[in-house]
Amino acid sequence: MTRTVTASGAGGGSGTTLSPSTQNWVTGTFGTGQLMTFGGAGTYSFVIPTGTTSIRVRVFGGGGSGGNNTGYSGGAGGGFALGTFTVTAGSIHTVTVGAGGYSSSTGGTSSFGSLISATGGTGGSTNTGQKTGGTGAGGTVNYKGGDAQGNYSGGGGVACIFGPGNPGTYSGSTLPTGYNSLGRMGGAGGGLGKNGTFYTSDVRGVHLGTFGFKMYGAIGQVSGSQEPSQFAFAPAAIPQCVDMLGTGPGGTADQGRGDGINGGGGSGNATRPGRGGWPGGGGGSGGASGYGVGADGCVIVEY
Repeated sequence: MTRTVTASGAGGGSGTTLSPSTQNWVTGTFGTGQLMTFGGAGTYSFVIPTGTTSIRVRVFGGGGSGGNNTGYSGGAGGGFALGTFTVTAGSIHTVTVGAGGYSSSTGGTSSFGSLISATGGTGGSTNTGQKTGGTGAGGTVNYKGGDAQGNYSGGGGVACIFGPGNPGTYSGSTLPTGYNSLGRMGGAGGGLGKNGTFYTSDVRGVHLGTFGFKMYGAIGQVSGSQEPSQFAFAPAAIPQCVDMLGTGPGGTADQGRGDGINGGGGSGNATRPGRGGWPGGGGGSGGASGYGVGADGCVIVEY
């Protein structure tokens, strides 16, 4: 059977025929293998195609914006949910794609009618308490985005099919409360938050995304906090299929422009905090508005 993919870009539109995604190696091909991607913030309508009785939907909430002050927190990552639903051909469903946060605001909720939804990550409007990631609801899989906390904080990564988003770190490379004993979470990487000096290896792993890894040993051996001597890889930065969305690394530039990639959180920075990576990455905090923005969410319908 010849398979096609119809995609709606940012702002909507009638869609464009693209090459199909054929290697969803975790969730597998669903139905006829066709899908519709809603990738920009806004409200759309989806008409169930003729002959379709079941759909699979995945939703990513929008990422929260980092605070526009170095004393504020980064934005948290958007939540994720995936579910399969029985539908009636010809019925019309409202699709909402949550907007990424801007200037300290919280990311928007993404949803497919009343069936499934994922809330956005909390914005870093203050440094009072921990900024929590968005949550998925209504699916057979429901995961939480990565949290953010503290000054010069990096944004949290979006959740994905592989698990909750990783948190952003802050000031002295510290993880948000409750994360220190949990290790990596499975979703996109959180942004680096660091006030000067090199970052240290004990928390660097949370920035590498779902499949990133570090290499130690004779070649990569280091001592102390000389992190740049190590080798770090994040092969999930470029998604090969929809299962790979939300698996990328967070921004890791030390006091530089570290944008998140493929759902990763942006880094914290005094003058130019990193942006969250699409879909649903939280932005880093810093002293400039319009930079540490959260990424828009996403809704994907397979049928």
